Amino acid sequence: MLATRIKYAMKYWRLAIHLLFKTKHFGVNNLWWAQQPSAIGWHWYQILWGVLTILPILRNYQSLKVRSCLGWLPEADCLALGFKGKTSP
Repeated sequence: MLATRIKYAMKYWRLAIHLLFKTKHFGVNNLWWAQQPSAIGWHWYQILWGVLTILPILRNYQSLKVRSCLGWLPEADCLALGFKGKTSP
């Protein structure tokens, strides 16, 4: 499972940074010069406060795990990463 997480981290590192730190231009579009920034993006001082206080970053990580299992990733990938437990039919 650790190897799978490392593989995904290498592939989707920009999206992970965007979701953890809620950056404005480093997410889905991956363009710093995009005209329309992300609607969930924080300002630089909010990101700095989140890093200093740690708790907002932990909440963002929990949110990342939940969102990844709501359709952002295929269910098989979500299971492989260990974000979602197998359920009985």
